[in-house]
Amino acid sequence: MTYNTPILFLVFNRPDTTQVVFNRIREVQPARLYIAADAPREGRDDEKLRCKEVKEIVSKVDWPCEVRHLYRDKNLGCKIAISSAISWFFEQEEQGIILEDDCLPDLSFFPFCEELLERYKDDQRIGHIGGNCFLPGIVKNGWSYDFCNITHIWGWATWRRVWKNMDVNFPFWEKYPERRKSLFCNKWEEIYFNSFIPDALYHRHGLNPWGVFYYYMLRTQHQLSIYPSVNLVTNIGLGDPNATHTTKNAHKLFVPSTPIHFPLKHPEYIMCNREIDRKAVRNNFFSYKRLMRYIIEQL
Repeated sequence: MTYNTPILFLVFNRPDTTQVVFNRIREVQPARLYIAADAPREGRDDEKLRCKEVKEIVSKVDWPCEVRHLYRDKNLGCKIAISSAISWFFEQEEQGIILEDDCLPDLSFFPFCEELLERYKDDQRIGHIGGNCFLPGIVKNGWSYDFCNITHIWGWATWRRVWKNMDVNFPFWEKYPERRKSLFCNKWEEIYFNSFIPDALYHRHGLNPWGVFYYYMLRTQHQLSIYPSVNLVTNIGLGDPNATHTTKNAHKLFVPSTPIHFPLKHPEYIMCNREIDRKAVRNNFFSYKRLMRYIIEQL
């Protein structure tokens, strides 16, 4: 059976994880598949070989499918390559799923996204459908998902109406310094991101991300994220030396995926679950180094 929700598959230099995720995509046989790849970095012959192998893997689409490619001739880096690929995707599609080459979804992730993309496609309160749950049992009342301000991007879905507000230069930060505090759920989040955001904006300490700006773009638009009751996507690239941002072991983030049950049980109200916000921030965004920087900056 053909899967009608378009998928953007973001790949780069990891043939091993790419093959595993591509095999999972093959199982659902999307009718439209978009594949985007950054070019290898200069002076890395081994990376050229791996990037070539990745393209060979994703060329083997053996089901009825409209395939479109965005293969870069020059390396753009994670921030620009990924964000511009997502923009390219939404220039052609109203809604869809975004998967990176190390994000392995459970098969139930696909109908989960498809149903919720349709259900909330015109609801401006909802900005993001996540595939990750790192807080087992946090979703109550037997619901299949809840709403929060925490945005995970290891397998996710959204709409063109949301992505049109995305700007990787995040002009809000410089334009409205007096309103920065309003971005954060609590003090812990403020402490962490008060230094992380400018580090990311100005590429300090080797940072070149895009996700943090998407995360806070949703906040500037007062748009909630959907948080599933079980973890639907596992990052199989944690600890990989060829990864861009997950080269260190992060065992607490390696959560096996679990099927979600259908029919989905939808929350009765569209309200933020503050418990998810509070616990996710405390678990994921604590750093003694950033705490000390924050204290010093307040002196």
